[in-house]
Amino acid sequence: MSSFLLFLLVTLGALISSLTGLGGGSLILAGLLLVFPPALAIPLHSFTQLSANALRMGIFFKQVHWKVVGAYSLLMIPAAWAGAELFDLFNPSWLKILVGVFILVSIIPFKFRPTGEPRLKTFVFLGGASGFLGIFVGAVGPLVTPFFNRLKIERQGMLSTKSAGQAMLQLSKIFAFWGAAGVDFIALKNNVLILVLASLTGVALSIPLSRKISDAKFDLIVNVLLSLVAIKVLVEGITELI
Repeated sequence: MSSFLLFLLVTLGALISSLTGLGGGSLILAGLLLVFPPALAIPLHSFTQLSANALRMGIFFKQVHWKVVGAYSLLMIPAAWAGAELFDLFNPSWLKILVGVFILVSIIPFKFRPTGEPRLKTFVFLGGASGFLGIFVGAVGPLVTPFFNRLKIERQGMLSTKSAGQAMLQLSKIFAFWGAAGVDFIALKNNVLILVLASLTGVALSIPLSRKISDAKFDLIVNVLLSLVAIKVLVEGITELI
């Protein structure tokens, strides 16, 4: 039963992420934290995001702007490796609190909206920050999406470029978790399989649904779900510390 519920949760998160571009990854991570300790939930979360982003990238492969992806990927591995070296030093309860706060902050509608197109060097530093922070908070979509949205390219190109960049980020995190933090993904292969299949199912379902459900309705649902789950994770972390 727990495997079935996990499959449904990840499918829903991947579906929401594909339809709205936001929230799905954070929702999946928050749900995983209700099932696994942070030391497993955050590494396993990388596989859900890798499979979903790789599929979205593959659908619009020809529209990917590889210069942006290359700049974004430049500092990822060393930054993720550095974060993974420090990962075991963090109290799991503090990790829950950090993730809960990060998710709540990510849904605040900030008024500041830069309009200029980011330079390539901006993506270099953004990739480094994403690689390091992603080790601890898992879902960095809310951090990077505003930068990709400002690219002066067609919508399909923007989405495919962001997906390619995020796929590279998840590969870097998996490599770092395995090599620097010593996470044994072979022992977790059954969980990994469930998460990958659920992610691909969510993306596949989003294709026929994308024209039938408005982004506004999904944004509202996502924000409510994220708030509830993030508060639960936050309260758990604080309670454990107390």
